[in-house]
Amino acid sequence: MAVLLLISEQEVKDLTSISENVDVSKFRHHIQSAQDIYIKPAISETCYDALLDSVENDNPTALETVLLDGDGRSFAGLKIALAWWVLWLAYPSLIYSIGGATVSKKTGDKFEAISESELNMLMKIAERTATSYTDYLIKYIKKHSDDYTCYSCEGITPVVDGSESLGIALDNDKIVRFTEEQETLRRS
Repeated sequence: MAVLLLISEQEVKDLTSISENVDVSKFRHHIQSAQDIYIKPAISETCYDALLDSVENDNPTALETVLLDGDGRSFAGLKIALAWWVLWLAYPSLIYSIGGATVSKKTGDKFEAISESELNMLMKIAERTATSYTDYLIKYIKKHSDDYTCYSCEGITPVVDGSESLGIALDNDKIVRFTEEQETLRRS
């Protein structure tokens, strides 16, 4: 079964901090997941499917092209949000490998393995960046609602699983409340 992707592996590298020499097999499989988990809820399933159809048929409208790639000015498009979600999902895969009966991490070749706290810091930065771009995507669609009539950005609810992750909590009030609650719990 062919998987239809809204972004290429090279675009993910170009839009994030993934190095040119990273093997795409380390993050390719995260593209589909990021699309389904973070982009589809942000723009609605109906319009996500319509966007996939237009990309598959290689006939996106001018508005869909702007939605994907940005306007070349202040709006960066959904690809940059998608790329940062891919990076966030891929960080562990870029460090650890699953093979045979073991999980291992590469050390050597003049590279020093990062600590778990350093990995967590990088993941938080990627998550915040992805969340910011996704939030801006939603604001852009709302601002241009006459052009993007089928895109629905209402009702996105964060899934708070007890972790410190903000996930796709795109309602700023909810993010602030969640962050304050976590800080209160941490101090207790």
